Amino acid sequence: MRHAIATVVAMLASFSACCEQSYIAPLAEKSVLLDVAATNFVVMVGERGHVLLSADGKTFHQADVPSTTMLTAVDIFENNVWAVGHDAVILHSADAGNTWEQQFSAPEFQRPFLDVLFFDDLHGIAVGAYGLFYRTLNGGKSWQPELHATLLPTADREYLEEIKQEDESFYEQELNSILPHINRITNIGDRLFIAGEAGLLAASEDQGKSWARFDVEYTGSFFDIKPLDEKTIMAVGLRGNIFVMRDQGNWQYVNTCSTSTLNSIFVASAEKVVALGNNGMMVALERPLPVSQSGPSADPSQCQPAAGISVTQLEGKAAILNAVTFNKHTLAVTANGIKYLHLD
Repeated sequence: MRHAIATVVAMLASFSACCEQSYIAPLAEKSVLLDVAATNFVVMVGERGHVLLSADGKTFHQADVPSTTMLTAVDIFENNVWAVGHDAVILHSADAGNTWEQQFSAPEFQRPFLDVLFFDDLHGIAVGAYGLFYRTLNGGKSWQPELHATLLPTADREYLEEIKQEDESFYEQELNSILPHINRITNIGDRLFIAGEAGLLAASEDQGKSWARFDVEYTGSFFDIKPLDEKTIMAVGLRGNIFVMRDQGNWQYVNTCSTSTLNSIFVASAEKVVALGNNGMMVALERPLPVSQSGPSADPSQCQPAAGISVTQLEGKAAILNAVTFNKHTLAVTANGIKYLHLD
């Protein structure tokens, strides 16, 4: 979640610090929060190592964690919770967030983890800046790095193959330096999807061991990708750009006339999906999503949104990073803390 995806993350990077016990802040619920996950309980994470827990979605308390590093993403499997963030930190709780341990940290990387996903209580993946990609098969007791050249555009892969034939060590060094940021990893059924920098959208059929990059006529950053049904995949990103792919065809542009960066996709119902973004923007789209003949480079002053698209703004205009439905409420994490959204 979550991530280098929002301006607010870069602004607060200087607060990163690992290996210190978090400070129990009286106003943590109003602090910068970057991701949220929910099962039968809710976990939110954000700046200064803040971790907020709730059993009812109404009252929250801050957990004591062994880090003051900015946390960017969180995932839950049963009672296990993993949170990742700056300094390549990975934190784990085995008791629904009540107590925490640090499983991994590498501040010398100078690269944050931006998302984390677990398939079960043992097998998980953490991803981040410059292609940062780590996998565990033992619940996080050990983490192993992976490099995935297939996330790069064709021209970059061809360049790397030429280098590989001459110098294997230089190939790995160069690959490690040019891989794009991975902003989001999503698991739907037997497929994995990632969204990232430089037009990166990709899918995997083998739990991320190999990847097939999608061909999209866009070179900006994507911050979320989500299948809406068996035939439709949606992606959102920088400057309000939305793309949709149907029936494994071409990616098509959805023109909403909003230019605020979009951070996440919230499926409100079978008929409506909402893209959540900076400046408190909430872009609601009726399904099937209307596509446009114009592309991202079209003149916004001449823009006319299609029928079925509406744009509203959160009071206070705080950036919205993500949201979940829990106990009949839509809980959002924002640059100004916890917000309750009305998206139906």
